[in-house]
Amino acid sequence: MYLEIVLIILGIAFLLLVIICIPILLQIWRTAKDIAITLETLNKSLPLLLKNLEDITTNINNSTTVVNREIQSFSRTADRIHLVISDIVDDVQSITPLAIKSPLFQKLKNIVAIVKGIRVFVDVFMKK
Repeated sequence: MYLEIVLIILGIAFLLLVIICIPILLQIWRTAKDIAITLETLNKSLPLLLKNLEDITTNINNSTTVVNREIQSFSRTADRIHLVISDIVDDVQSITPLAIKSPLFQKLKNIVAIVKGIRVFVDVFMKK
């Protein structure tokens, strides 16, 4: 008798467990169905996406190559300009001491000093 009662209780518990699991199993089945549809959609569109990504990568690589070439060209031009300016500065530095010692520069220096003196004299004279 006790065995029959225990078996009935176990049977009812098992039946309740099955009834509770039915909605869970239905939800798992629906989710699996949705995942299958999503996976199918991804499998259809993934090759196109990968092709677009490959095209974008190729365009970026080409653009990078062109930019690198242009930068190298500008760098070479800047180096040439730097060399020319350096040569000009060196030439000016070597000519400047000779020009300062020349009599023409000395006379020009004296003329500038005389003109400044006359200007100061005229300014003072006109203000008084």
